[in-house]
Amino acid sequence: MSTRQVPDFVVRLVARFKDPSLREITPALGRRNRHSTEKARRVLGWQPRPARRTVVDCARSLIAHGAVHA
Repeated sequence: MSTRQVPDFVVRLVARFKDPSLREITPALGRRNRHSTEKARRVLGWQPRPARRTVVDCARSLIAHGAVHA
């Protein structure tokens, strides 16, 4: 599978003239989002759970609530 980036100006042009659904993402183009859990860790003492455990717990919950069948 090939992954290539389309230049921001191309996305803006397509959003304006061809595909209005892309207008939702144009304000975020060119921004670098930098998020950290450091404050939650420091202030609240929060510790994230391992991704593997989170996925397994989610699957168990879906099965327990009848959303999916095992």
